[in-house]
Amino acid sequence: MKFKITIAIAILFATLIAFSCKQDDSVVSSSATASISTLNCSSTTFSATPVAGTAFTGTATVPYTGGNGGAYATGTAVASSGVTGLTATLAAGTLASGTGSVTFAITGTPATSGTATFAITVAGQSCTISMTVNTASSGSSGSSGTGTTWSIDTDITNIVSMAEAFKATLSSTQITSLQDTYNKAHAQKWSNLPEGLYRGRSGLQTSTLSTAQWTAFYNLLKVATSSVTNEGNAEYLGILAADDYLNSIGGGSDYGSGNYYIAFIGTPSTTGLWCLQIGGHHGTIIYTYNGGKMTGGTPSFRSTEPFPTYTWKTVTYNPIQQEQTTLSNMLKGLSSTELTTAKRSSAQNDLILGPAQDNKFPTTKTGVKVGNLTAAQQELVLAAIKTYTDDLDDKAAAAVYAKYKADIADTYVSYYGTTSLTSSGDYVLIDGPNVWIEFSMQGGIIVKNANHPHSVWRDRKADYGSN
Repeated sequence: MKFKITIAIAILFATLIAFSCKQDDSVVSSSATASISTLNCSSTTFSATPVAGTAFTGTATVPYTGGNGGAYATGTAVASSGVTGLTATLAAGTLASGTGSVTFAITGTPATSGTATFAITVAGQSCTISMTVNTASSGSSGSSGTGTTWSIDTDITNIVSMAEAFKATLSSTQITSLQDTYNKAHAQKWSNLPEGLYRGRSGLQTSTLSTAQWTAFYNLLKVATSSVTNEGNAEYLGILAADDYLNSIGGGSDYGSGNYYIAFIGTPSTTGLWCLQIGGHHGTIIYTYNGGKMTGGTPSFRSTEPFPTYTWKTVTYNPIQQEQTTLSNMLKGLSSTELTTAKRSSAQNDLILGPAQDNKFPTTKTGVKVGNLTAAQQELVLAAIKTYTDDLDDKAAAAVYAKYKADIADTYVSYYGTTSLTSSGDYVLIDGPNVWIEFSMQGGIIVKNANHPHSVWRDRKADYGSN
């Protein structure tokens, strides 16, 4: 009997040791140093092409094989060789187990045209990426378009009232950050990059706001944007909450609603020239007013990760989902012959006219001409456009939509990838006499094994209020 008890104790002890070893192995695995087998610099893709002498913000996506699932931190900026003036900075993330890609933020002003090279290192592997820099007269730069400028009725009285009420809650130091004289160069300081990769935004950082100041900020945002369900105000609140969600799941301090900025470029007025700018990682508002009218509601950048829906603090959000749905419906409404005409000749991996790509509208429109489509198909295009114009305050939204509707026959639609717009690399462009809308589906950055969209709305004549 004593022998049997001794054997039982020995078996139990061995089991505990084995379980302990398995637990230790798990800990070691989850904290393993990030490593990959191969870094494929020759297959790098770039979001846009920089132009000599012009400030540039973009990304480089570099594929790899043999990832071990380890996490890696934001890298140190790597200066360009050949063409100088640019830097490449690795964005923090977590490796896939196997094949995946890493993202570098490319910023700066290239000194000349030619080839900029960056000697990069990721997870113990090194290689060199090469990026073409165009001359000022080449590439996608061209005419600013053939459309007309804006002078749109807007809810200017309430917008100015809420702007002044927000300003009244601030300290003198905060007001100094918030308020600036009107200067288009200040309005152009926006990016889709998180705080750690772009710190050049204009205005007052929202992390400095008290609870009362946040309330005043929300009141201003509410009157400056529309009340349409899941558009305007609701959409932007969802974008802010998404950044808090990313922070909560390990994105780090670069993410969060406190990393957004608000600026009054020019003094809020019912008669003068000024710009309301609210911007951060995945949402940029640039509204220009002059003489009591809205003279510009673009550039307007929207994105969200995760996508399409997520829940944060018991509230479920779906910013950008209506845009994706209506754009997909627009493409699915085309016949096979029309889709062939609309298909772009090559992949477009990110936005053409994203941040720092001002006034580079191509002179030639491509794709299927909306004027050649049926009335029902034209309505699908207009439904997609409306999800963007509905971001403005209700009065201005109706007027801008009417302007684009009047131009619909001379508007073009092109796309690449699938008509569902749910796969990485899917892209669609609506290009009219005035309207320019891009939607590009990107791979996940913090939420791995998922996709999220980038989208920009511009106007060929009215960006930055035509200034």
